[in-house]
Amino acid sequence: MFLRTVHFAIALATAASSFSKAESLSPRSDTALLSPMSLKSIHDDDSMVLLERYQMGRPGAQAKATVEIYSVKSAGTSLAKRNSTEMPGITKPLDMTPSTCTSQVCYPGSFEGPKKTDCDVVVDAQLYHSVGSLRSKPGQYVLVYSGTCVVVFQHPMGKGDNKFVLDYNWASLGKIMVDIQKQCDKPESLSIGGVCKIEHYLKYTFENVLISLQRYVAPEKPQKPITSGQPDKPEKPDDKPEKPDDKPAKPDDKPANPDKPQDPAAKP
Repeated sequence: MFLRTVHFAIALATAASSFSKAESLSPRSDTALLSPMSLKSIHDDDSMVLLERYQMGRPGAQAKATVEIYSVKSAGTSLAKRNSTEMPGITKPLDMTPSTCTSQVCYPGSFEGPKKTDCDVVVDAQLYHSVGSLRSKPGQYVLVYSGTCVVVFQHPMGKGDNKFVLDYNWASLGKIMVDIQKQCDKPESLSIGGVCKIEHYLKYTFENVLISLQRYVAPEKPQKPITSGQPDKPEKPDDKPEKPDDKPAKPDDKPANPDKPQDPAAKP
């Protein structure tokens, strides 16, 4: 029993230092912690609203990744609009794709971690079947999940540069997942996921902007999204557009005759 306790303590120390520049993180509060983000506080909190839900992945695949965007109600319920004429970092969303993790940490634990096969579905969707970037306003949380695996892009409201709308390339998010898996998905590490914290990029500094890979727990009472369907596409891509001219003719309607009417009195 004593040896098992010692081995577990060593594994926890290894997990906490498996990434360079590791430090305690505080995903949703000022209390430093080294545990996965509370999805319940996103799913079930009265202050949160589900803005959008759509799927991402290989066409025809049995398993696809689901994307959900949640927002703090006080931050507003509108989705960030795209405008190529805006100025980066001022009125246009700030592209965070070239940024690197200021610190990365494995979540210590020996059970209830995400299944690698489920995480592979999420990674595949982001690396090979995504277009463009996710977009997150202050106070928004972007979840991408499949089965037991979820990656969360957290952009909480805060001071300073947290006020900007952030862009992050989908494929780059998939690469971050792969990096976390390589470091934390090891039997000897006794970890149940990991987190990447972005504290600064160029001249900008941020509070608790995180990318968290962890186990997905479905909400007890799922919210209905304000909008559905992939961005820039119809909400129901499989539906055919209505055609007012295709209405069937009424019984008393006379069929149209494109030919010129003939004079009944005329003889051949």
